[in-house]
Amino acid sequence: MRDFKPGQERIEPRISADPLMDVSPKALRRRGVQENVVSKDESRREKKAEQNAYVARDVLMEEPAPRYSAGDMPVSRPEPVTRRERGYAKVSPQGRSGSTEKKNRKSAKSGFTMSFAWFNRRFATGLFVLVLGVGIYWVSEPIAKIFERPIKSVVVEGEFQLISKQRATELIGDEIDGDFLQLDLMKLKDALLSDPWVEKVTLNRRWPDTLVVKIVEQKPIARWGDGFLNQRGEIVRVEDAGPLSGLPWLQGNEADAIEILQQYQDLSQILRSRGLDVLALKCDNKKSWRLTVKNHVEIAIGRDQVMEKIRRFVTVYDAHLNSVWSDVKAIDVRYTNGVAVRWVADSAMAKKYLKMPLQVGVPASANSVNSQVH
Repeated sequence: MRDFKPGQERIEPRISADPLMDVSPKALRRRGVQENVVSKDESRREKKAEQNAYVARDVLMEEPAPRYSAGDMPVSRPEPVTRRERGYAKVSPQGRSGSTEKKNRKSAKSGFTMSFAWFNRRFATGLFVLVLGVGIYWVSEPIAKIFERPIKSVVVEGEFQLISKQRATELIGDEIDGDFLQLDLMKLKDALLSDPWVEKVTLNRRWPDTLVVKIVEQKPIARWGDGFLNQRGEIVRVEDAGPLSGLPWLQGNEADAIEILQQYQDLSQILRSRGLDVLALKCDNKKSWRLTVKNHVEIAIGRDQVMEKIRRFVTVYDAHLNSVWSDVKAIDVRYTNGVAVRWVADSAMAKKYLKMPLQVGVPASANSVNSQVH
């Protein structure tokens, strides 16, 4: 503190340079009254607005501290109002926000709506199933009467050369024991295929009461034992081989059936151009081939070079044997440079060569084999 000397003017220290201190106390009192009146009007308007909007008063808001003024004392400044952070919802007096209550109401309402919609869907589905079941029950009997009808006619199609049409009709009649739609087509097909002359069967229903049966017969290529060989080289056995009498006869091991059939087709292609049909072809266990052609002339071929030997025979046939073929009994082409011919007994060629015994059975010279071989 400063020392006070007598005779000096005493200066009172001022606490702050507040502009309110420069105003007279009367003015301050007047201003305070005005501020109180304004604050009361504002508070009334705020209360009325809150009542109209049904919004709870924020408990975090604080009333501004009243100001006290004194002539010699400094006026305290009002403390700043605490502001809420952005996004902070107003809180009701019960401690729950208004937005949360709205969400709860919406969720409860939506849950009720969803449950009601789910109940409607289930009810509609159950009603539809019930109506459908009743409809099926009422119409099932008339529909059953429409479909439960006997077969009135059977149409059999195909070329019947090996199997008679009567035989096919008997097989079909033995298996038809049901209605039009209840007929077992697979069983009927197996019954028809059990006949060795049948290769393929096609069955069709023709509305309203007709059954169409199409039969495809086997295609025998040659006889084999008590049956025949088809175009695939399969051995098919039959009880009556009478229809096969005009086919060539192939003999050999069953394991070689496909090879024998292929050899027959190759030989037939060469000899048929000369009018020499193959009547029989045999292959023994040593794979030696023997051929029988027109007029039952046997041709011994041997085990190797089958096609080359046949071409050699064709050359000799064209040059010497074509005109006297009726006198030929057998031919042997197992030679490397010619063929041997056996004549029919008491034939003109046999009598001719009986006068020259040295010439009978002598193989033809190699000069007779020329470029005519095909």
